[in-house]
Parts: sequence; structure tokens; C-alpha cells
Amino acid sequence: MSTLRPNLLLLGVMLGVAAGLLAGWVVFPALAAGTLPAQLSADHREAQMIMIAMALRADNNVERARQRLQALGVDDAAGAVGALAVRAEKEGRAALTNSVLRDLTLALSSQPQAAGVEAEPALPAGTLAAQPTAPPQATKAAALPSATAPASANFTYEMLSSTPMCDPNQPGLGLEIYVVDANEKELAGVPIELSNDGVVERFFTGLKPERGGGYADFQMLPNVEYALQIGGQLPLFEGVSAPQCNAGTA
Repeated sequence: MSTLRPNLLLLGVMLGVAAGLLAGWVVFPALAAGTLPAQLSADHREAQMIMIAMALRADNNVERARQRLQALGVDDAAGAVGALAVRAEKEGRAALTNSVLRDLTLALSSQPQAAGVEAEPALPAGTLAAQPTAPPQATKAAALPSATAPASANFTYEMLSSTPMCDPNQPGLGLEIYVVDANEKELAGVPIELSNDGVVERFFTGLKPERGGGYADFQMLPNVEYALQIGGQLPLFEGVSAPQCNAGTA
């Protein structure tokens, strides 16, 4: 790994695919077809819990986070996340990981579970079959602070974490990206490029402020591998793709 600057940016990536599937890449391998979240290995279950915690920071939906944990087979959600938070702290994991786990633990402990709410069904990996969400309009980039995007070229980016996840409440085939700095501040205006077969698509973080200043998403195609570039940085993150998801299996 190249030497990282003091103002290193940590990149948390979630890939949202059919029926809200979040596809793992680089760090975690794709799931075999027919695998349910509750059947994942302990390491993958922990990774999913971390991504659930990151999603809570973006949407502030505690009940959705609780349902996702139930889909993982986690009965005592607050206890399980709290134990993972303590272990992550002792192991010296990234500050963002520790922070989102603590926040999720507090949220689960302070907000009682809604009566009559059932866990949302988890979908296994399979065939992609959902309408993609529309990518951000390029004209919106003009609304971003002019000083933010150019500054990102001075940083070194690193993927913090990525893991598969099923979420039927978020249909669509897309890439979701969160960009934060070492102080966990979300960064708007960071340029992101996805390329495939010579076609380059460019978009920015911060175009959907309701999802967070460091949030960006992009429409993806099934069975296609992309190269991802953050802030003009080289080398690219290669092999970004979505595994197949069987949307007909609950």
C-alpha cells in the first residue's frame, strides 16, 4: 500500500442491487446463490452488522436497522451490536466503524421495537431483476460548493468496508458510496467515475443531501464489471460488480 497522507479519507462502499441487495467486492467475496443472510459465516455477519450501522447513519431509520438485524438471525439486536462495538474498540478498528456501531447500539437501546413489526424478508443471491434508480442529473453538480471537489484530488482514498446485504425496502440496481474524512465528516462534492468498455460516467457526492453530504449513488447494469475512481485517484478500484440476486425468493 502506498504511503497515506495524514488527512486520509476512508471510503465506505455499499453496492445496492436487485431488491436492495448490497454487493460485496474487493474485501468480501460474493455469496453463493441461495445463501440467506442468517446463513452467513460469523465474519460476514459481523460485516453486515457494520454496514447496517453505516446505513443507519445515512437514513436514521432505527426500525429498518432492527429488521435487517433480525433478517441476520440476531435476536438481541442491541446486545449483539454492543458486543461487536466493544470488540471493535479493543481490536483497534477504524474510527468510523467504532462510531457507527456505538450509535446503532444506543439507538437500539433507546428506541423500543414497534409492536407488530416483522423482520423484512431477506433475499438470497440470484438473478438481478429490478428497475434501477435513475442516476443523478449532471446539471446538479453546479450546485455543489466550488471549493470542495478540487480539494479532494489531494487526498488518498481507501475502501473502509463492503459486504453483501439484502433490503427489500430499497429496490433498484445501484452503487451506493459514502465518503468521509478521518474525522468522520461526510464530504460533499467529491468526484466519482465509473468506467466500463471505454464508457465513463461521472457523478459527485452530496447530490442527495437527505442521504448525507458524503453520499452518492449510480445506476448499474447486471453482469457488468466496472472500474471505480474516487477524486481522480489512481490506481482504480477494479472489478466493481453486482452479484446475482433471486428476487423471487423470500
